[in-house]
Order: sequence, then C-alpha cells, then structure tokens
Amino acid sequence: MGELPSDFAAILLVGGRARRFAGCAKSELVVDGATILERMLAACAGAAARVVVGARPSDAAPLPEGVVQVLEDPPGSGPARSVRTGLGHVPDHCTRVAVLPGDLPFLTPEALRLLLGTADAGSPETGAVFCDNAGRRQWLCGVWPADRLRRNAAGVEPGAPARLLFTGIDIETVVWEDASPPPWFDCDTPEDLDQARTWAADLK
Repeated sequence: MGELPSDFAAILLVGGRARRFAGCAKSELVVDGATILERMLAACAGAAARVVVGARPSDAAPLPEGVVQVLEDPPGSGPARSVRTGLGHVPDHCTRVAVLPGDLPFLTPEALRLLLGTADAGSPETGAVFCDNAGRRQWLCGVWPADRLRRNAAGVEPGAPARLLFTGIDIETVVWEDASPPPWFDCDTPEDLDQARTWAADLK
C-alpha cells in the first residue's frame, strides 16, 4: 500500500503511571516478543519524525536511531501539555501529526495510511480518528492538521484535557473493518494485555 508520506509525524505519549500494572509503564509491556512501544515505533517507521514524550524506565531498551524522546513541561502535566512539548520537535514541513498513546500493540502502517487518506480526502483543516465498535471516537488514535494542532496546543495549561487540542478541527471518523485486531485497542488493564497476547499468538 506504499510508504507513509514524508510530511507526516507521530507523537507517542508514554508518561502514564499505569497503576493497574503496579507502576510498570504500559509502553514497555511485551506482546509477541517486543514491547508495545517497539511495535508502535515500527508502525510509524516511515514518518518524517517520531517523538516519544514522557519518562521511560531506566532499564528500557534504547530507542531506534532518529527517534526523539522528551519530557513534558512541566512533568506530569497531562496529555495536552505532552503534545505541546512533542510538537516542538516536529519539523515545520509536516502537515499532519498523529497523536497516539503508548499502549496500542496493533497499530500498523496500514491503519495510519487509512487515517491519513481519510483526512486528506477532506480539507487541510480536517482530522481523522478511529471509532471503536461502540461508536466512540478514539481521540488519541488519530491524525490532525499540524498547524491547527500547534495553535490549539499553544494555549493549553497543565492538566488541561486532551480534547482542547482538537477544537475547531473538522473530524472524520474511521471504522476498522479488517479482520485483524483493531489499531485503537489499548492495554489499560492486565485483562487487555492478556487479550492482546492471545490475538498476537493467533496471528502467527
């Protein structure tokens, strides 16, 4: 289906406390022999920039060459401020930015291309997000117009809800109709992780 466009960037948010996993970072959980973060970075490998925002464990594996890691400012100030920090490391020529949590083990290049194609079918001010099976928009599994995202992020205060980042953006929703696990599936609980590992094993 081709490579990801050269004017696309991805921001991955890994700063959550993961209380349900006894403090273990969700992005470092292993699914099918790789951490979720490794799987996500591989899915975004064709992007012009990959920016990981948030603290990682001291014993975490080094990030691939070219991936930028930064801490949100101030630390612990929430996803909206994390995106604001990440945008500071997105090249100016990027017209669309994916905003993603760090716990999506089934994100794929195909899923990203589907989001990008849906957004591009609209206007330069259009974003696209996945919808889950219940019709809920997965706000942190989408792509957004970079200029509008920058303008919105410039005004967010620490602790501000992520939805403020998307104010004024025309939004298209995308349903994952493939038989493979949905790219928006996140590992919020140990049960979710078990499900992800089962699905991954079944894909072999």
